[in-house]
Amino acid sequence: MADYKDIVGTTVRNNDGVFTSAKTGELFYDKTNRNFSYRFPNTTSAGAWRTGGNLNQARTNISGAGIRDAAVAFGGQVGATVYDNTEIYNGGSWTEVADLNTGRYALGGNGTQTSALGYGGTPPVTGKTESWNGTSWTEVADLNTSRAYVAGAGASNTSAIAIGGDPASSGETETWNGTSWTEVGDLNTARAQFGAAGIITAALAFGGYPVTGETESWNGSAWTEVADLNTGRSDPGGAGTNTAALAFGGYNGTARVAVTEVWNGTSWSEDGDLSTARNGLGGDGATNTAALAFGGEGPPQTNSTEEWTGAGADIGAWATNGSMNTARRMHGSAGTQDSALGFGGVNAATVAINESYNGSTWTELADLNTARRDIRGCGASNTAAIAFGGDGGTPLNETWNGTSWTEVADLNTGRKIHASAGINTAALCMGNFPAAAIVEQWNGTSWTEVGDLNTARFNMAGSGTSTAALIAGGEEPTTGKTEVWNGSAWTESGDLNSGRRSVAGAGTTSATIVFGGNTSTIVTNTEDWNGSTWAEVADLSTGRVGLGGSGTTAAGLAFGGEDATAVTTATEEWSGSSNLTKVLTD
Repeated sequence: MADYKDIVGTTVRNNDGVFTSAKTGELFYDKTNRNFSYRFPNTTSAGAWRTGGNLNQARTNISGAGIRDAAVAFGGQVGATVYDNTEIYNGGSWTEVADLNTGRYALGGNGTQTSALGYGGTPPVTGKTESWNGTSWTEVADLNTSRAYVAGAGASNTSAIAIGGDPASSGETETWNGTSWTEVGDLNTARAQFGAAGIITAALAFGGYPVTGETESWNGSAWTEVADLNTGRSDPGGAGTNTAALAFGGYNGTARVAVTEVWNGTSWSEDGDLSTARNGLGGDGATNTAALAFGGEGPPQTNSTEEWTGAGADIGAWATNGSMNTARRMHGSAGTQDSALGFGGVNAATVAINESYNGSTWTELADLNTARRDIRGCGASNTAAIAFGGDGGTPLNETWNGTSWTEVADLNTGRKIHASAGINTAALCMGNFPAAAIVEQWNGTSWTEVGDLNTARFNMAGSGTSTAALIAGGEEPTTGKTEVWNGSAWTESGDLNSGRRSVAGAGTTSATIVFGGNTSTIVTNTEDWNGSTWAEVADLSTGRVGLGGSGTTAAGLAFGGEDATAVTTATEEWSGSSNLTKVLTD
């Protein structure tokens, strides 16, 4: 009989306490607590919707195609106004692109952001079909049967299935081969205003009008009735495949609903509700674990977008690691989680101390040429960084080459308690104390003033690059305001859930974490940015202000700062995923 080593490849490790670096499923003996344990991924037990970037044009009876982070939305209505608008979604915001040739609503849609098909719709009821190539729409062959409130599924603009619709709650089904439509087997139950998912050879139709929960599965030649939705409804959104689908929103005959149900190929189960109950919404997504809901009617017609992440998503967490050698706050920071730099700052006095982090320990290296607090900086690693501004509002600027600091061209405007983004050859310096909106851009040789912030402030978090940056929080007074830089101008976006100052950040304009800071008290809060909104995630172990931050949303670093009692050396590493320990019992 095989033993544990034969199966796994290692013996059972004997460890003092929890073996935190154990591989997933690896058994170990905790001799401190005298038990056998193993580690496993910490993931969500239920799915959830998160607010995304709003459509530019609110509308209902809208259609779409694509996936959660790369979608296209087209058509729709607000009352008697019919829209030909097309918008594309990048995971954070919608952008208007080329219009449909024929404005309409209640049309079917399928495909991807760069290869989509729109067909049917009203007014008047039509069979018109248009093909999207990522840039423009082209009219192609009409449906054989004109109809509105038609559902659609399919992989691209050359492979689609159009199902049901009005008038007369049709059960007709047609397939598209890139050139023409062909009538195939009808639905068992004729209906309109229902959801669909899948591809031309394996689709799913669910709900519909008259209000029903009926679900049918398509195998490429015929429809088969399968298990009903738990909540019968018309006008739901749909996403996924015929074995892994999602139904969300709709109208149950008396009210609009936010109910979300997950299909596993056999049955439906209820999961996390939409934030906004609505019907007539668009839905996209390749699976039942990642989907997009947009538009619809609450009432009134809405531009709201929500992003779905199914159960089993990683849960991030902070873990304590090697402490800094010198406690301090209001220092500069640069680098990544395992190649970071902390420089300057203040403890009992202003310091020039410079420390390098290798993923486990901090090492003191050559000091800054000029000691200063309230300094900011950035850099790609612990061997290439830039430090600018600081104590007293100085314009001083130094670059780091892994061995020593060199004074280079000063900022045009001296400042302190500002924010930073970028690397040592391409950086941004943002804000100032007292509250100012001034921004300067570094090109590796000199600083140039560029577009001002919309809100003057200081003591905020910064992340990103010199051409794509983000700031959040700060004092003007204390705020949660967020702004995004596109290389030429700042745009206000979704606020932090907890407005705060003296906060740190790490990441990009589409994925950032901010952590720590002061609301009216020192906090441990961590928030995650998805390109449009913030969500609260796992807290720091040690709440603090004036801390350093580096890295990404997958692998971040928080170090130093001041907690509720003293300046600290504490270092914590953020992981976008984490593990739990399971103790084996009899």
